[in-house]
Amino acid sequence: MESVFFGIAITVIAMWFTANYTEKGIGSMSEAMRQFSLFFLNKAPAGLVDLFDSKPGSGARTWINFGMLWFVFSSICGFLGLWHHYDPTALDSLASIGWAYDNGDALTATTTKFLGVAVFSTLVGAGLVSISRSSNGKMASEASASLSAFLFTLTTIFAALLPSLLGLLGQDIDSAINIVLIDAVSKLAVAMIVAGLFVNVLLTVANRGDEEVSTSAWFLIFALLTFILSMFLGFFGELAGSTQIVWLAGQMGSSWVILALIFSAAYHIIPMTSGTPIWSASMRQANLFLLFITLPPFFIASASASTTLLNLGAIVMTLGLLPIIAGSVNLLFTASGNTSAIVKNPGALAATLAMVLLPLYAIGAFFTGMDVFLGTGQLGDMATTLDMGFLWTVGGLMILSGAYISHPLACNKELSEPSKANLTVWFVLFGGFASTITNLIGDFTMQAVANSGVEDAVAQTEGFYLVGAALFYFTAIGAILATLVVIRTSASKITSNHSQTSVSDIDTYNLGDGTTTIRTLLGRGVGVDTTLVVGEIEEKEGGSTVIAVSAALHDDEVTEFPEEEEVVEEEQSKETGNELTMLADYLADSGQTIFQFFESIDLDNSGMVDAYEFQMALKSSKVANLPPWEMDSLIAAIDIDGDGQINLPELSIAIAKIRKANAAKQSTSEVEVPSKAQLNKMKKAELVELATSLGLDTSGTKKDLVSLITEA
Repeated sequence: MESVFFGIAITVIAMWFTANYTEKGIGSMSEAMRQFSLFFLNKAPAGLVDLFDSKPGSGARTWINFGMLWFVFSSICGFLGLWHHYDPTALDSLASIGWAYDNGDALTATTTKFLGVAVFSTLVGAGLVSISRSSNGKMASEASASLSAFLFTLTTIFAALLPSLLGLLGQDIDSAINIVLIDAVSKLAVAMIVAGLFVNVLLTVANRGDEEVSTSAWFLIFALLTFILSMFLGFFGELAGSTQIVWLAGQMGSSWVILALIFSAAYHIIPMTSGTPIWSASMRQANLFLLFITLPPFFIASASASTTLLNLGAIVMTLGLLPIIAGSVNLLFTASGNTSAIVKNPGALAATLAMVLLPLYAIGAFFTGMDVFLGTGQLGDMATTLDMGFLWTVGGLMILSGAYISHPLACNKELSEPSKANLTVWFVLFGGFASTITNLIGDFTMQAVANSGVEDAVAQTEGFYLVGAALFYFTAIGAILATLVVIRTSASKITSNHSQTSVSDIDTYNLGDGTTTIRTLLGRGVGVDTTLVVGEIEEKEGGSTVIAVSAALHDDEVTEFPEEEEVVEEEQSKETGNELTMLADYLADSGQTIFQFFESIDLDNSGMVDAYEFQMALKSSKVANLPPWEMDSLIAAIDIDGDGQINLPELSIAIAKIRKANAAKQSTSEVEVPSKAQLNKMKKAELVELATSLGLDTSGTKKDLVSLITEA
């Protein structure tokens, strides 16, 4: 059996257990495990964790700060690497201090590693902000989160410097055994550090209360789990000499983790800034589910496997485009719900631009990566260029997104110098994308000349690489300026209006005509604190009133007639409205909130109330003593998703409708009706508004409205 299937099985099982117990908990052991984990996070390692701040947001802020430093350092190395690619002798002047390269492979590898650390650190910090906002405003242990960021950075630096240190000690750093040993030990150390952060994240998500686990939180959880598994699989794969396990670990760590962190930040930043729910729940589910069972096209390495396995991998790699495109399109349509807010915010603009470019890079990486995966070896240089371009452009934009939105939220500060922040977004976008295109042209020219079969043919590609290096200079400048903006934001004395508390990113959500489910609303980003607007009349500029109807928007002169289903619903509402009105009055008189009432009648703490529990609640509160056959119609009137039970959002919606209807009836009696002569002088929009206040039908012509109001 191919050893890669063993690694896949371990990954799938670990993800299933994590998802299951994150959603449902671990029963009676939950509290004991929680206390043990908190003790572990807050006390270990003894004395070291106490050096870090435990204020809300400090953990995320530490991760983002380290990420920005890595971003600056990697951008400088990236510029040097591109220039060295153009002129291999450009760095020979540094030979006196030990800098000597036969080629730029080592510099490219170092840049790739440091840039990956920058993207990982910044987007982890952005993800921590997301989950803390839905979990009492802070991490389970902010000090432990900061400690993990510090140890992660320290381990990365030590692993990078260890070969040089061994060389100074006279060790053979080129020995294959030493290289494998260094790599394996560093992977194990990093895995243990991120495992502590993973436990911290799970504890934080467990404090979410009645909120569903957000999309952003799911992506962060799976990203950290995948990272840990990739490190352990890489460690044991290196020791066992299994090239397939090492290959799988590399793909998991370089593609799954990065993409999951990108979507984790984007699913928080874009809906929060635009104030609109996630556009499509089904595309969100496809994005989350398919990402971890397919092979993304980025950073593909050549696989040493049988023909059957290669063919299977090619199919899975083709399917790997689906979650990327689904997530990007979903987030772009979400951003289109409030484009002005997106454009005005540098962080949201960066995230949206990243979603625009992500499918383009994915499609390009698919064709070049497929060539590398199958071992053809014709497009290897172009694959590397596209992979690095993806990290610099999409990853760089998401770094700016986390720095400009998540970091100010963690600091509880307003973003300093938004105009300069906006400029850095365009610098990173232009520098990353333009240099990628230019270097691709150079690589293609080189490959075309090599495949031409013409002897002594020379590809004149130096000009392309020179221009690519010069264009990348914009990215390096953007990274430096962005870091300065982050520093000034941290030092600013202007506090933000967005406190680090448990909030829903969607403030209000309009419920139109038709049916929906609570699960659908939660999937779109609606939270427990979101205000549900039921049947609101929206005023448009120009005097015309737009009213929600069952089919579509119609002209003012068209008369609307209710459909049979609407008549049935109206009759049912009349039958059940009296009991709900009495219940609403009871809640108002007793001073109870709907949440408190629901909690008191949910006898088994299941989050659902059946007909018997609701019947007993109405009886004990002396609202009504209904027989079982009448309870069925009452439950059906409240039950939106049709499962025969009532949950908290369904009861909240029903009570809100009753209160709105009662308020409209009360205001009707206070409205003074003008005379018929005065009504004839009024505009139709004014007549519609008056008819609405009287609770009358607003369809028909102006003459019909005058007659209807006069008769009332």
